[in-house]
Amino acid sequence: MINRIKKMIPFLGCLLFSHTLISQSGMKLHFINVGQGSSCLVEFPCGVLLIDAGGESNSEFNSNEALTAYLEDFFAKHDKYKNTFKAVYITHPHIDHTRGVPELLEQPYVIKNVITNGQETGSGGPQQKKLHLRAQASEETGDKSDDIGLETVNTKMLPSKKGITSKVIDPIDDCNGVNPQIQILWGAITPTTGWKQADVSNANNNSLVIRIDYGKSSVLITGDLEDRAIEGLIKRYEGTSALDADVYVCGHHGSKNGTTKALLQKISPKYAVISMGDLSRETLWTAWAYGHPNKNVLDMLQSSISLSRPAFTVQAGNGSKSFSAYTISKAIYATGWDDAFDMNADAEGNWIVKTFTSSQALVNINTANVDELQELPGIGAGKAEAIVTYRHDNGKFNEIDDLDNVPGIGPALISRIRAYVTK
Repeated sequence: MINRIKKMIPFLGCLLFSHTLISQSGMKLHFINVGQGSSCLVEFPCGVLLIDAGGESNSEFNSNEALTAYLEDFFAKHDKYKNTFKAVYITHPHIDHTRGVPELLEQPYVIKNVITNGQETGSGGPQQKKLHLRAQASEETGDKSDDIGLETVNTKMLPSKKGITSKVIDPIDDCNGVNPQIQILWGAITPTTGWKQADVSNANNNSLVIRIDYGKSSVLITGDLEDRAIEGLIKRYEGTSALDADVYVCGHHGSKNGTTKALLQKISPKYAVISMGDLSRETLWTAWAYGHPNKNVLDMLQSSISLSRPAFTVQAGNGSKSFSAYTISKAIYATGWDDAFDMNADAEGNWIVKTFTSSQALVNINTANVDELQELPGIGAGKAEAIVTYRHDNGKFNEIDDLDNVPGIGPALISRIRAYVTK
């Protein structure tokens, strides 16, 4: 279904807010398609961060395969980062935000700092605990250079009207004359007067809220924060500009309880991003099952987002497993209909959004060379060479699914590139 929607999008590699020469040495947000879940790679000239590593896992999609394929591709193309994350942030311990943590803890990745809300219960608790234990174990070697910094944030730690930062939370130093600023604005809830116990114990309400500023460009990520905690967040920062940001990463995957009009008024976003799955996967724990993104949330975003994109039609959730056609005309992006995409920013507040669409010239897997193949999402030089080698040794591919026979390529990656290839 999503592929059919993509064919209706009448533009190529969409460039919005067309400031044509945004520096490639600025900030780049990589929104990775991990299905129904969340993962964002934040790239600076002097280091990269990863925010969440979760996603969807079923017979049709494996978020761990999708995440590792994306990261392998990225680091293969950017050797200067040496497979190193300056920091990994987990907004909260639910499996759709933590599933890929064990893969991050395997070679070849290096993690310098870990930031969480400190909790180790919930569907993603074991994975978050693994991060905590790895940080603890790193201190036992006696070599300070091996130490992994760990910061667990709760709301009691936050100064009045301000977020919290440190060398662990913000390990990115001056980058080509710009010093990015990273703050945590919310964390695990400490006992709060007037709150129901159900709201306090709700793991979503304990999500980290992360703000990143790169000069005049800014992004706000609210994890899966729900209504009650959103009220608390707004109240905490009343009278400040702490929530005002260019890019709003929508709370709770576009769920009806993850975004409010009051919050959008405080953010006044130019762009919105929804990390969600493909609606064509009609099974449990998917965007289809949850009814994401919710129509009322899309209505609020359409009324609040200041920039536009060429109109196209998606499916909006009326409730669980119930959808209707909906026209998007504002600068709202979602991994469920845009696949993985990048947002590039400079220090002057200018942004360019780059998406792949099926209106792009299709790559023929039976004739494309290595350079052409490695431009596909998730296909780096190594996998491109493997495709060409397999084709040379075994003849042409009869079906796109035959790529599964190529070492290093599986159903998740095939699903990701299906809209962009032909045979």
